[in-house]
Amino acid sequence: MPEPIKASNSRYMPGIDGLRALAVLAVIIYHLNYNWAPGGLLGVGIFFVLSGYLITDLLIAQWSRHGRLDMKDFWLRRARRLLPALLLLMVVVVMSVALFVPEQMGRLRGDVWAAVFYVSNWWLVFSEVSYFEKFGPPSPLGHLWSLAVEEQFYLIWPLLVALGLSVVKRRGPLVMLTLGLAALSAILMAVLYVPGEDPSRIYYGTDTRVFALLIGAALAMMWPSRKLTTNISGKARLTLDVVGAASLAILLLSIWKTNQYDDFLYQGGLVLLSLVSALLVAVLAHPASALAKVMGCKPLKWLGVRSYGIYLWHYPVIVLTSPTGMEDGGVIAVVRAALQLVACIVLAALSWKYVEEPIRHGALGRLWANVGSGKKRGASKRSTRILATGCAFALCVIYFGVATLT
Repeated sequence: MPEPIKASNSRYMPGIDGLRALAVLAVIIYHLNYNWAPGGLLGVGIFFVLSGYLITDLLIAQWSRHGRLDMKDFWLRRARRLLPALLLLMVVVVMSVALFVPEQMGRLRGDVWAAVFYVSNWWLVFSEVSYFEKFGPPSPLGHLWSLAVEEQFYLIWPLLVALGLSVVKRRGPLVMLTLGLAALSAILMAVLYVPGEDPSRIYYGTDTRVFALLIGAALAMMWPSRKLTTNISGKARLTLDVVGAASLAILLLSIWKTNQYDDFLYQGGLVLLSLVSALLVAVLAHPASALAKVMGCKPLKWLGVRSYGIYLWHYPVIVLTSPTGMEDGGVIAVVRAALQLVACIVLAALSWKYVEEPIRHGALGRLWANVGSGKKRGASKRSTRILATGCAFALCVIYFGVATLT
């Protein structure tokens, strides 16, 4: 899952990247073999809490500095961060399906356009595609439902934050309003859940999953990263690490033991686990936390930085390289799973190095300047125009690939 573009004076939190790594690995292990980590789907909920915290922390910091939010800049940075890697993924997936499983191209058409417009979750709901019951080969783009939930949040939440900060001057009432919205979402999940029936509707729905993002947002209002300092007492440090270790242990145990069909999950369990995730995020965001230093170790930090790409690539790799007939087991299944894990990490690393990082550091603007007329233009305008050109080209490739092969 993607992280917000950091403001110039923001503090890097390596422990947060370590948590991203654990969350994405939990999701991958779940998709590789449900029996290995039946609660691995909880990794998505961890990402939601993280995203809610980091985005809101960024927005409030910008408001504190400038007294306003630059929506255009915010959304442009989101597009520059998210779209290139996503469109690259979709081009590769369309080409791979066309070459190796062309009979699936007709089914892929709707998934592609839903992904482009970040409505994959609602497309799956209205198409009555179950997340839990698999009939036939799954779509290699089925995992993009969670990114759709986040992007819908990114579109609406900054407007609500700006309105709230303009009208409600005190932070306390804003926290209560945010938690009130989270409670409504959680109540809706519990009300719509019917024991014994497929819970995919409430699992996919933005309305029934946004509580995790809002819990993270409320944490950002109460625990802004820019105000956290290492100048705290020894007792406070110990409390931080005890709370963090307990929260991490609860999440790991839940990933190991929780079943996707547990009634508990949809009748308050996911809310409780989001609150536990928020406690862990609070500890890892604090510069005085020893646990944050452990979670920020180089291997976890490396994976966490690339977690968006790893999440993007893992599901297509698993779907397109797994047998569709009788499942094999034992050593063969373990070797295949290991190779799939390595493949998605390698693809994500290549995407990070050659697509995501260059674009984040102005490659689009430099490229446009090189191919342009030589007139001086603002870097933001150059980046916007070439980003739009590149996206349009990728969409054309995807469209003609799907249209001509269905």
